[in-house]
Amino acid sequence: MPFRLWCEAVRILNLLVEMNDKQIIRKFGLVLKSLREEKGISQEALAHAIKSHSTHISRLENGHKQPTLTTFFKLAAELDLEPMELIKLVCSDQG
Repeated sequence: MPFRLWCEAVRILNLLVEMNDKQIIRKFGLVLKSLREEKGISQEALAHAIKSHSTHISRLENGHKQPTLTTFFKLAAELDLEPMELIKLVCSDQG
């Protein structure tokens, strides 16, 4: 792994360590909702695209559930993001 990527991974891990589970889940939901709305996608359409249900997307966005790893990757792909980009957004100060 190039040194630059290694440094970025360590920075992100440090940010995640500073957040508790509830903060991470809540922030993920806020980021997911924001990205979905920016793309003009309904919860129903996003759910259909990842073979899920709109109530599942709602629970994720409201911080009541956390995604499985599989769901996380599907959501990133549907939102035209690399998984690491989605993680960076969750760890950022914006949102």
